Amino acid sequence: MLSTSEVASKVSKLRLAARARDQRQKDVRDIRSNDVDTIVPSLMPDSFPKPIVANMINSMAKDYAEQIGVMPSINCTSGIITSAAAKKFSSKRTKIAHYWVIDSHLPAGKQVEFADSFITYGLGVYIVEPDFEKKQPVIRVENPIGTYPEFDVFCNLRSFTKVWHEEAIHLVSKFPFIKRLLQGNNATSADSGWASRDVEIVKYLDRDQMLMYMPEFSDQPLIQMPNPLGKVMVSPAVMPGYDKEMRGMFDDAIWPQLAKGRMALLGLEGVEKSVRAALAVPRDVQKITFGDDAVIRTDNPDKIRYIAPDMPQYAMQEGQLLEQEVMKSTRYNEARSGQIDASIITGKGVQALMGNFSSVVTTAQQVVSEALRVAIEMAFEMDEKLWPDEQKTIRGMVNGTPFEESYVPRKDIKGVYTVDVTYGFAAGQDPARAIVALLQLRGDQLVSRDFVQRQLPMDIDIVQLQTQIDNEQLTDALKQGVMAYVQQLGAIAAQGGDVENILTEVADIIKKREKGAPLHEAVLEAFTPKTPPGQQGMPAGPGGGGGGPGGSPGPGGPLGAVMGTPQGVAPGQQGMAPGGRPSLMELLAGMSGNKANMGATIQRRLPMG
Repeated sequence: MLSTSEVASKVSKLRLAARARDQRQKDVRDIRSNDVDTIVPSLMPDSFPKPIVANMINSMAKDYAEQIGVMPSINCTSGIITSAAAKKFSSKRTKIAHYWVIDSHLPAGKQVEFADSFITYGLGVYIVEPDFEKKQPVIRVENPIGTYPEFDVFCNLRSFTKVWHEEAIHLVSKFPFIKRLLQGNNATSADSGWASRDVEIVKYLDRDQMLMYMPEFSDQPLIQMPNPLGKVMVSPAVMPGYDKEMRGMFDDAIWPQLAKGRMALLGLEGVEKSVRAALAVPRDVQKITFGDDAVIRTDNPDKIRYIAPDMPQYAMQEGQLLEQEVMKSTRYNEARSGQIDASIITGKGVQALMGNFSSVVTTAQQVVSEALRVAIEMAFEMDEKLWPDEQKTIRGMVNGTPFEESYVPRKDIKGVYTVDVTYGFAAGQDPARAIVALLQLRGDQLVSRDFVQRQLPMDIDIVQLQTQIDNEQLTDALKQGVMAYVQQLGAIAAQGGDVENILTEVADIIKKREKGAPLHEAVLEAFTPKTPPGQQGMPAGPGGGGGGPGGSPGPGGPLGAVMGTPQGVAPGQQGMAPGGRPSLMELLAGMSGNKANMGATIQRRLPMG
């Protein structure tokens, strides 16, 4: 464990090495806030202290952040899930992870804030901290300004440092023992002004310790404690670049934006001078009248004019060129704002314009999802190590479905911290095109149904969705069985069988359905064998066609309707819709002319011979 002086020396070196990055981050922050005087003093005149053009960098950053900050799909898996117990274990951990994400307010805007920091400064930071009141981990989004992550050669985080300023009065409320130190020799003076003083605070984290100290007061420690987890609970997302420097998307767009604002002011100044230009008149004019319907007497009226400054044409062109330079440096395009420099443009042209934007979003989402995956895995580890035997109740919503679960970390986590965080196969694609591509892969059996469900561009609970699909398919099969059973009425009556029981059972099903009973319960109760008095041991079939041991069922029995192929249903069509109509997977999805086309075919199969 490093001493306080050793940590202070290390932090000073990290800050010195990152001084260029700190200046870039400050410039981008100031340009987004329209504080241009801090970047280029005296650039704006006193009459217009702020730029008069739209802040394109701020607008682009918000647009990028809203696209990238969409919450990804979070699923906890433990290898190949085949058993029901493994699926239940995975489903509970998925709900736990979703609860932490929701309770950390990531879907409520913090994820967009993280994406904004990532796209603006080239660095986004998740910090996993313990909440000892709720006894659970919390994923917090840290402002990357003033942060200094230290990586090893394998890109693993070795230490994390955060530097910020805080007013002394707020600092004393957290750490009362430093009040005398902050007051200094003015302890008895009421107007010393120490309370409003900004104090620099440094927080240092590594695998061995957590340290917070004040560099301005001889590195006075505020908090120093060993790290109980033995891991830096910080997950940074660094934008890929061509060197080891952390660069944001807008580092190169600052100066074109400033020049664009300056050109707009010069144009405004030229227009103002044109309006207030001097009036030139010939020598014979003795009296000049101003106002509406003014009359100036002269023998040379063609020589009366305003001496307006010449506005060069390239001035307007320069403003458009500067706007294009801003878009080029940020890889933005006019299609996002709806302003396209063309009178007629095809859908293919719009798609080509949007290609660079989609690639930026896709790449950023991959980096952001990896950082969130590491943060959630750290949260699992923290929860199990700090509160292993604490029983907790969580509530929330997973993929549009509310849930309530109770869990014990030692029992329900059991050292399995793996989690899958992904924006899916459809990342960067429009939903219609992504669905068609997934149907094509599924139709050729290149992927499983579970894979397709997990990659759908919508919020769904995979386990519960598959359960509902199975229930719907079984319910449909049960309906078809009952309908096939009713279709045998003519054959049973032609053979002299009793159809009264069949009609009674079907009517009983209808009555129970009208009362709100589920179909499977209504069918089960209606078809439960009823033993008449005096015939114990000889159960009668629902259709009245009982049979002795070893005998065949009577013509009215249910087995005659459900065994083999029902009347009117061709082989190969059992379980299908009437007439052999296809299911969703038999829809033929294709791509033609960059459009998603879908068609359907119906095949009816009849037995031969």
